[in-house]
Amino acid sequence: MIENLRPLTQEQRQSARRSARNAVLRSIGLKPTREQFTHTTVSRYPVSVTRLIGLLCLILLLAAFTPSAIRLYVIGSRTFGQAVPNDVAQIAVGLATVLSAEIGQVVFSLALATLGTSATSRHLLYASMAMCTSVALAGNIQVALLGFEQSVFAWLVAIVPPLVVLSTAYVLKGQLH
Repeated sequence: MIENLRPLTQEQRQSARRSARNAVLRSIGLKPTREQFTHTTVSRYPVSVTRLIGLLCLILLLAAFTPSAIRLYVIGSRTFGQAVPNDVAQIAVGLATVLSAEIGQVVFSLALATLGTSATSRHLLYASMAMCTSVALAGNIQVALLGFEQSVFAWLVAIVPPLVVLSTAYVLKGQLH
């Protein structure tokens, strides 16, 4: 039986290969593109769980942010006001203190998920988070402990909110990653 088979010419082999390749491509479809996967994520948990965690994180951020932000606004505006007795400038610096301390923690933590690709950028982002956290802790401690230095609760109320903001931002970063 093998003696009856005629070998293909080079041109016939190439044509058969092209035909077979085209048949396979038709059956499986076109090559996927990145755009087809833009809104696709792979997770071990259902979307509802991820969304619930995100919502609870935002609620927790607001809860921890509020007392801390008020203390930071007060300490930032008062400290600045000692050197520059201008009401508008004091308000601006009070807001800037809140933004640079509390919001800075969140921004640098979330930036790790997208910008922390090199060792240098990770070190810079972690250092920036540490600086923002230091400002938040110092401001909270100075305002919350005034006259309550011996109170354990006052210490906790001073320290926990900035650290909860930082921890919650880190959880949100993990969800982005």
